[in-house]
Amino acid sequence: MLEVPRSLPNVFILAIGVVLGTGLLSFILQLIKTKIFIRKLLMNRVNTTLYLAKVLDKLGLTNKVILVNDNNLFSFCCGIFSPHIVVTTGLVQSLTDKELEAVLLHEQSHLLSRDPVKVLIGKTFSSMFFFLPIFADLHKNIEAVNELLADQWTISRQQNSTFLRGALKKILASPQLNFSTVSNASGPDYFEIRINRLVNPGTKHRLRLSSVSFITTFLFIFFSWFLLQTPVSAFHMDSKSDSTYFLCSDNQSCSKQCHPYFEQSTNYIPAHLFLPEKKCDDDPKNVSRPLLTTQAFKYQTPLLNR
Repeated sequence: MLEVPRSLPNVFILAIGVVLGTGLLSFILQLIKTKIFIRKLLMNRVNTTLYLAKVLDKLGLTNKVILVNDNNLFSFCCGIFSPHIVVTTGLVQSLTDKELEAVLLHEQSHLLSRDPVKVLIGKTFSSMFFFLPIFADLHKNIEAVNELLADQWTISRQQNSTFLRGALKKILASPQLNFSTVSNASGPDYFEIRINRLVNPGTKHRLRLSSVSFITTFLFIFFSWFLLQTPVSAFHMDSKSDSTYFLCSDNQSCSKQCHPYFEQSTNYIPAHLFLPEKKCDDDPKNVSRPLLTTQAFKYQTPLLNR
């Protein structure tokens, strides 16, 4: 027999509130950090050069690319409702025509697929379910797949992977910025996976899950399923000093021990949790019994059905 405090349902409600609140807070913080980072970049915004304008017109990216004055070599796609591409002057000056075209095609794939929204949602779920590390692993794998799909889009448009490989090598040779503050932009963490795929096109990306995340998630799901599927007898005991629940295994011997002061137990499923019962179906006389200080009821259905 297990005695369950009356406050246990409130604990469950509080836990659900903490999970939802963590996800909402993470979502808001990511948007704020991204906005601050983009605003700092836009302070160095410059007009698009004639050379870059021709490339953008060729790719159909006119009015979709923002050029910022920065010597670092990077580009990323950001934005939720109106996504756009950010490119630095250092990147434009360091790449050849075809290499720049490859980088812009890669970012165009993210733009068309709305990948910034996917990254934002993935990071939010990772923060929301922080107690299940498998969500963080799945998010990283989804980001890697998005990068590989963008590379595949670039190669299909250029019919060659040489220019994309050359651009990646030049970007890797330069100092890298930390894009952790940009919630809806993937950082340089997946360059190794991308280069391996470009060098060996036949290599397939495999789902990578750590043993810790897999075991933790499996145990969580197993125990949750076990608890929800186990039939129990639940008794609600009210007294002047305390009000608790008792959970017993679904057998008569344990049920009798839970309420030894009753001549006959009342078996029913409440129609409404907040309304008093008018009558009991198993009462042959169909009359209301006197009010007692202790009430007992038995559930014969699995917890999942309740």
